[in-house]
Amino acid sequence: MQKQELITALTARREAAGLSNAEIALRSGLTERSVRNALSLRGNPQLSSLLALVDALGLELQLAPKGFGEATGTDAGYRPVATRVGHAVAQAPAPPYVKRRSPPSSP
Repeated sequence: MQKQELITALTARREAAGLSNAEIALRSGLTERSVRNALSLRGNPQLSSLLALVDALGLELQLAPKGFGEATGTDAGYRPVATRVGHAVAQAPAPPYVKRRSPPSSP
């Protein structure tokens, strides 16, 4: 995931939750200016600020190997393991720049 995608996803989550930057600032313990800067595409938040924003939006940041959960061309029968995080991500509103893939059909 690129920085722009992450910031756009966090902004979409904030908007979907109907929260203002001021409300996120209160929830995260950051200043409103820090929230505004972090959620701008020019922003470059510190990791601690990013983690506070993610938590304030009711999310958690997880690391996964690149390509994890994507279908592979070499194994047509491959299906990613279902997790509660994967389910939550699938149910979250898609940022406007992302085209959601259709879930794989059952055999």
